[in-house]
Amino acid sequence: MPIYSFEGREPTIDATAYVSPTATVIGRVHIGARCYIGHGAILRGDYGSIEIGDETAIEEGVIVHARPEDCTHIGRRVTLGHGAMVHNATIRDGAVIGMRAVVSDFSEVGEGAIVGEMGLCRNGQKIPAGKVAVGVPVRVIGDVSGHHRDMAVWAKDLYVDLAARYVSGSLVELSPAGAARLPELVSIGVIHTSLTAQAAPVQGRLRADLEGEILLDAAYVEGLADLDGFTHLLLLYLFHQAGSCKLKVTPYLDSTTRGLFATRAPSRPNPIGLTVVRLLAIEGGRLRVAGVDMLDGTPLLDIKPYVPAFDAVAEARCGWLEPRLQEVAGGEREPVADGRFLRK
Repeated sequence: MPIYSFEGREPTIDATAYVSPTATVIGRVHIGARCYIGHGAILRGDYGSIEIGDETAIEEGVIVHARPEDCTHIGRRVTLGHGAMVHNATIRDGAVIGMRAVVSDFSEVGEGAIVGEMGLCRNGQKIPAGKVAVGVPVRVIGDVSGHHRDMAVWAKDLYVDLAARYVSGSLVELSPAGAARLPELVSIGVIHTSLTAQAAPVQGRLRADLEGEILLDAAYVEGLADLDGFTHLLLLYLFHQAGSCKLKVTPYLDSTTRGLFATRAPSRPNPIGLTVVRLLAIEGGRLRVAGVDMLDGTPLLDIKPYVPAFDAVAEARCGWLEPRLQEVAGGEREPVADGRFLRK
């Protein structure tokens, strides 16, 4: 999804909020828990900032912006209907802004108030709490009724539930032929080591003494529960400095060109690495491990426990690699990477 930092201003988005892959979030934008940010919405906090409270629905096509060094405040359980526009304004908790309505600079919509469809809140206009305002420009026509409140609560609960369903992975992109596309991979943390491309061992087991550190993103720390009983881990990570894919390569331990899938060369269609490491300690979201072969700053994709009964195959054969492994064991080959697969 298009989420951007701008001149050091970065969005903060609660892990339970849903932001559509076609929404755009730029700069200093805070999105609270269980929010729904719909398809095609634009939240632009480049020279101003935007604050959005918990359980608020920003529906499709909504535009939110703020003036330089100012802030657009949108409260809790607010609904911004399809195509609405909010610019440098304040919208209090529980308010409803109808479809295609405009809430302009320095205006304020009170708690639980309703601005009708296509309505225009002019510069500096204030809509009192619990009132209904319609027209161009809007004028108050009465109080929010019990029916209005019931419908607003129903709609807000609907979007809170919808956000949870989207976050859970219910949205599946299809190709034109109808086949499901693969989900987008996300980094769950960063692996820090002392290794450069010219000093990394070709496999971590060849340098079991080399230690590294994993810094897990806070959103995933809860998933480390019960991991401390395992001695070894499988780390899946991104070869973030690898060059473009080549289906025939000359691997580190050989001088003969081989088919890519008969090697562990990092320049792959999906540049994903896999290493077994020894778990030394877990301290909050920080893991110390040994037996690393990753470059410093490697994006981590997943952690799985290593289970010998499942992962170790005693009778496995290693094809062309077997004589090379004997040479490594005998000290005849230096099992260190030389940078040949780096992005040029």
